[in-house]
Amino acid sequence: MHSSSRTLLWTTLAAGLLLGTVAVQAQDAPPPPPPGAPGPMDRAAGPLRQEMLAKYDTNKDGKLDESERAAMRMDHFKAMDKKGTGKISKADFPAAMEAAREAERARAEAALFDRMDTNKDGYVTAEEFAAFKPDWPGKDGPRRHKHD
Repeated sequence: MHSSSRTLLWTTLAAGLLLGTVAVQAQDAPPPPPPGAPGPMDRAAGPLRQEMLAKYDTNKDGKLDESERAAMRMDHFKAMDKKGTGKISKADFPAAMEAAREAERARAEAALFDRMDTNKDGYVTAEEFAAFKPDWPGKDGPRRHKHD
């Protein structure tokens, strides 16, 4: 898999994690975790988690409790409710989801660029690109590319 495909895959997965709070659960899905149980953001790592904690962790305990997660979901809903009606129609839902995925993809790409641009001059040189070693999550935690 090419690096750009891998980046798109992980960006899509990150968007899914971010937007997963608005997805409808299947009828045969397991029951929701009890209040106070760790959620996906509590187990996630990296810049996205740090951004979410900075914005929503109002009690600064390093995790998102149910009220903090509810505030995050409300912000996501408001971003999708382009008409400001307090409702998203079934017809508008696919476009709202696509816009949310695109916004997350753009955010992730900008963050990736910023990590690669080590001298912060607004450009990624061939040397910076070649030296960049992202951590890709694996089943046992972060791992490096096979060619490292």
